[in-house]
Parts: sequence; structure tokens; C-alpha cells
Amino acid sequence: MYNGQIISVLLKERGMKAKDLLEHLHLQTNGSISSLVRGNPTAERLEKIADFFDVPIDALFQRSKSYGYNVVGNSNSVANITIGELRGKAKSLEQIIEEKDKRIALLEDMVELLKRQQNP
Repeated sequence: MYNGQIISVLLKERGMKAKDLLEHLHLQTNGSISSLVRGNPTAERLEKIADFFDVPIDALFQRSKSYGYNVVGNSNSVANITIGELRGKAKSLEQIIEEKDKRIALLEDMVELLKRQQNP
């Protein structure tokens, strides 16, 4: 089910302004996003919103399976957002990058050693 509260959460989380989203959607910038949050946007509008935030459309829906943005609460308020999984993935990515850097350094050392052996 569509959960418009995710739009508010994404705006706040990313430090973006509602005005920028409204401009992206070619809506009046002096308006409010409440119609997007409380309404039932078309698939085309959902696609544009997802593109604005660079998330899959599925991120704008409250589903039993979490894909990263699972807003807990009723349609009038957001009680909690579970982004811990994303943070956990970010840590994993940091660890992967760190490991990659170590491997590159090791390979560079091996290349240097081989060059020395070829040119004594």
C-alpha cells in the first residue's frame, strides 16, 4: 500500500525542500506536498517522485517485506523509520572497499617486486 509519509521522511533525511520536489513534478511551488502525502498519486507521478529521490518506486510503498524504507505508523504520523538495514549495508560496503584497497596495495607491492626481479 502506498505510504506518502515516506516522501516526508526522504525529504527530511536528505535535507531537501518540498519546493524542489514540487518543481520536479511541475506543480505549484507555493503549494504543499500534503496532497502527495495523503493522496493516491498516479503511477506516472510515483515514478517521477521515485526518480527525484533516486529510489525504486517500491520504496514509496509500505510492504510486509522491507526494501530499506519501512515507515512504521499510521497514515497520519510517522512513528519510526527503520534505516538500520541501510546503515548495516553501508558498513558492509565500507568494509568491502577497505578490503579492496588492501588487495590493491598488495598487488601493487607484488608488481613492484616483480619489476625489481626483472631489472636487478
